[in-house]
Amino acid sequence: MRRNILVSAIASVAVAGAMSFAHAQDKVIRVGVLMPISGPASYFGVQGKQGIDLALEQITKAGGVNGYRIQVQYEDSACSPLQATNTVKRVLEQFKPHIVVGEECSDASLAIAPILEQAKVPLLNAGSATLKLTESGYKYVFRIFPTADQQNQLLARYAAETMKAKTAVLLFEKTNAGVDNADTFEKVFKAAGGSVLARIDYGRDVNDFTPIATRIASLGKVDVLPTFGLEGQTVRLAQALAQARIVKGGGGAAVQVGSIWLPWGFEQKAGQASEGYVRIVQFDPTENRKIVQDFNAAFRAKYGANETPTHINAHAYDTILLISEAVRRGATDSESMRDRLSKMKGVEVTTGTISFDEKGQNSDLSVIHIVETQKDLSWKTLR
Repeated sequence: MRRNILVSAIASVAVAGAMSFAHAQDKVIRVGVLMPISGPASYFGVQGKQGIDLALEQITKAGGVNGYRIQVQYEDSACSPLQATNTVKRVLEQFKPHIVVGEECSDASLAIAPILEQAKVPLLNAGSATLKLTESGYKYVFRIFPTADQQNQLLARYAAETMKAKTAVLLFEKTNAGVDNADTFEKVFKAAGGSVLARIDYGRDVNDFTPIATRIASLGKVDVLPTFGLEGQTVRLAQALAQARIVKGGGGAAVQVGSIWLPWGFEQKAGQASEGYVRIVQFDPTENRKIVQDFNAAFRAKYGANETPTHINAHAYDTILLISEAVRRGATDSESMRDRLSKMKGVEVTTGTISFDEKGQNSDLSVIHIVETQKDLSWKTLR
């Protein structure tokens, strides 16, 4: 049976009132949060903190969970394997967390996973797509974010079967996540009869995408451009493709497609260049599920009536709800936290339903949307 976390982990403990909160002063679940607060991926940290802070506020108002309060320590891991490694070692030594949330970037997550595995501290990941994270045999890694394989099985089939695309050019950053996304898309797209005209990768230091757009323009007819990169570079890439009249936003015929990389608001930053962009999203703020609408209302009440939560806000919020649910089920330390998370099946959160498989990967993709950016930069849900 699916379980609404907001009801089971937060609202249900409100009846305990002041007595529960008093006990919570003595019982603490420590959560280390490693997020990029600096660097090109800093928007992950900003939006992730918003989601976590909202969840913590709701839990505190409810009086804690099972007599426990949740204490969070934020650390900047900068989307960097080296900084994430140094940071997680310091957090383990000084803060002694019962569980760690992070990192957003796959390479940084891969760097901290074996350290936490050795320390027997669970890692709850909500933003990394690389297959390696849950395919390496770790017992203390849990991920609610769909893998590159899960995402691109859907995206590539949709491009080939529904969009009737025959040719593609793959655009991706040179990271584990970028390569894994591109590899899966290519495999599935080719199996469906498509042809990949080129694979073009780029580093995070690239700011001018005009040479890439010029190269693509010379390749002939391109139907889809699967794109896997951080928001800032994808904005500039989309604008370069539009300027070269390759994509719909610039009067061309090609369509950029993408997996769950770009947050709500990308269209406003890219402008008209984003028209026609087709991507899959795990969180759609217009969805009618009650837990989504309740989250929207709480988010706007805290951050502003005109603010719309992104999937980054939602994923971060969900990590705290899942930790709260584990505590509600009896988790009191790292080992019992790992045990309770491993047994979660059919748990509803804002980004869908969580059912961890034996590898610690969420296997439930019942909530995945495919959206298209319209001329007015709004979303149209295609599926």
